[in-house]
Amino acid sequence: MRSTCYLLTLSALIAACGETKDTTRTVDDTGISPDPGPDCSTTVDRVSPLDGATDHYYLDPVVFVLSEPDPTAMVDAPFAGEMEVSEDGLTLTYTPDEPLEASTDYTVTLDYCRGRPTIEFSTSEFGAPLEASTDLEGAVYTLSFTGGDMVIGENAGELMNAIFRWPIMVKVQEVEGAYLNVLAAIGKSGPGPVEQNTCARTLEVDHIPTGDLPYMAATFEDQLFGANGGLLRFDSFDFGATISADGSAIGGLRYEAVLGVDEIVALLSEFGDVDSVCNLASNLDIPCEPCSTDSDLSCIRVAAEHIPGARIDTTLVPIAEAGTHPDCEPDE
Repeated sequence: MRSTCYLLTLSALIAACGETKDTTRTVDDTGISPDPGPDCSTTVDRVSPLDGATDHYYLDPVVFVLSEPDPTAMVDAPFAGEMEVSEDGLTLTYTPDEPLEASTDYTVTLDYCRGRPTIEFSTSEFGAPLEASTDLEGAVYTLSFTGGDMVIGENAGELMNAIFRWPIMVKVQEVEGAYLNVLAAIGKSGPGPVEQNTCARTLEVDHIPTGDLPYMAATFEDQLFGANGGLLRFDSFDFGATISADGSAIGGLRYEAVLGVDEIVALLSEFGDVDSVCNLASNLDIPCEPCSTDSDLSCIRVAAEHIPGARIDTTLVPIAEAGTHPDCEPDE
């Protein structure tokens, strides 16, 4: 997983991720006041989204990170929202009361002791209503779980990349009025078109509400999912994602998963036994915890967001037990 880079850009403050610039340029070309308060040394070190971004997810907040706390700082936005200040006073998170409009330009200003820096951005296509011609039943998507931003376990990239090293695929099986059902499977590794690994067990998630489409979300517990040569056990799994208006893509997928350590050990022997994996997880700030479904077993908790997905021309079949499908080739 790539870790989230929130070292983002204000025109006058940040030229690239992690590189800051002089904050005293004129208001005409930066939006920064040329006359900062005499007692104010605070600067805006990071922002999200980037100034000029064109792919802001419509459900994401706007974030300003300061070099020093400023109790006078306020976010000025053209949409109603709630501002939350972190305990250390450095991070200001402005969350819209309602989802932003898709493919829409916005301007948000921070009013603080040094001036009024402004970011201009556009939302991505996600969030627009499904088109009347969009048929989701039978649609298959491949999800890039290693292409998202870790929220819990930011330092666990190596472990997460090992766990999710095979393509994850989902199929909308049925759309029945107020609910839809989804089938999840892993794909074969290697180059070429993504197709189902028929040696691995699949996972079905039923009764996902359709009332919020194009956004869909669900939670399930104590489920086994096939991996190449083994299983993953989800003590719990909570997710949400948005389908594009034409059904061609999935965007903004976020999840929080509690994974069984015993299954990880069996799947990834190179990481050692349960104690070794738990020691590693602790060093990665995702310490082992008792599983909610069985307190004698150990689990780790991870979460990520902004996982992309693309619709592909293939199909998935349900497989109840690993290695039982007639097309299974053990060396896949």
